[in-house]
Amino acid sequence: MNESTIHLELSIAEVNLILEALGEQPFKSVFGLVSRLQAQARDQLQISADASAPEHEEAP
Repeated sequence: MNESTIHLELSIAEVNLILEALGEQPFKSVFGLVSRLQAQARDQLQISADASAPEHEEAP
């Protein structure tokens, strides 16, 4: 089955709130979703950190 996907824009606080709410649910029901949310957030935060890091200039 081919599932459709959606893209959401949420603040870090909103994502943390969702993760807290999921943490109240039975682990076996939500662990896959929690894992995907964490992985996507980690990837996006890493890209954001990489983009804002100053470039190193080589010394002459």
